[in-house]
Amino acid sequence: MRIAHEIRSATRDATASTTESRAILVAGAALAIGMLVGLVLAGGRTLPITGAASLGTFAALTAGALTAAAFVAGYLLPAPGSRRRTHPESSPWRLALNVTALALAHAAIALLLLEGVSIVLADAFIGADVYPFSSALLIGIASALSCYAAFLSAAGMTTTRIATVLATYLVVGVMAAMLSTSDPQWWEKNISALGIGDDVSSIIFNVTLIVAGALITAISVYLTAELGQGHLARSPHDADGRAEPARVRLLGAALVVLGVFLALVGVFPVGWVEWVHNTFATGLVVIFAALVVGIRWIVPGLPWVFVAVGYAFLMIVLGAAVFFLVGIYNLTAMEIVGFALIFAWLILLIRNISASGSDDAGRIASSVPMQG
Repeated sequence: MRIAHEIRSATRDATASTTESRAILVAGAALAIGMLVGLVLAGGRTLPITGAASLGTFAALTAGALTAAAFVAGYLLPAPGSRRRTHPESSPWRLALNVTALALAHAAIALLLLEGVSIVLADAFIGADVYPFSSALLIGIASALSCYAAFLSAAGMTTTRIATVLATYLVVGVMAAMLSTSDPQWWEKNISALGIGDDVSSIIFNVTLIVAGALITAISVYLTAELGQGHLARSPHDADGRAEPARVRLLGAALVVLGVFLALVGVFPVGWVEWVHNTFATGLVVIFAALVVGIRWIVPGLPWVFVAVGYAFLMIVLGAAVFFLVGIYNLTAMEIVGFALIFAWLILLIRNISASGSDDAGRIASSVPMQG
């Protein structure tokens, strides 16, 4: 007896097993390379846990570089049993942009997390130094773990996974900029003050915004592909099907503009060309408001709960702006509330569209008749 969905399930299991095997091989290679790099960097001397030339810094830099390479390999390798990897990108430049942004985000997450862990461990093991071989081994292990996770993330990349990477990357990047800034009173000005100056925090903050903007443009490619395959953008009141592709293109264009504006906020720090910076930052809020108001028309199939949450978020953002104008909130508080809700709404939009696509796939699979 042969059942269609059992055949598909077996194929998925085989693919998943092969992908896991590939990830283990990549992790093994990263372990070996990381250890060799660690031995060279240690140079036969003991290393402090954190600091300029420390175990934490060497592990973060090595793992970050190897993580980027592992992600690229996982994203571009053909899926098991296929001759080529299938991506929603329609052109080579779009593929290059997406894979670069995603690889940088994964590398930055690994680098910043490992640097943070080293700081915590240094406070736990005060004054401790690590022997050369142990340092090399730890650098290799950190590289292997981060490369294993990055390869699997790349091999199974979906819209919701990019959204998770975006949220994680933004939180880790902004927190790293806050903790490393040389201006302890930055919060009395605005959050963009983190991007001012020549210290490492300004580089972290501005690069975080630029890469996050590129990630949003990558999300637009995946999301429009999902909408094009489903029926969320189709309205029961449409006389024909011509409006559906237009709605899909409109949502994709809005997300691309949102991503470009976010990247340009990082390209033009507030201390450089303030009015340009503020124009793009304000543009983010304007696009968000327009999407919240128009999302019911752009994607008619979205559940009413999501639409209601969008209006609630918009009211809170406007309320935060009022609190700032009357002196209750400072500019930093207003910006944090606004941008947090904008990205929360974006992630909810992605998850709702992806969930609908999964529901459609499940209904199609359950409707396939059994063959005996």
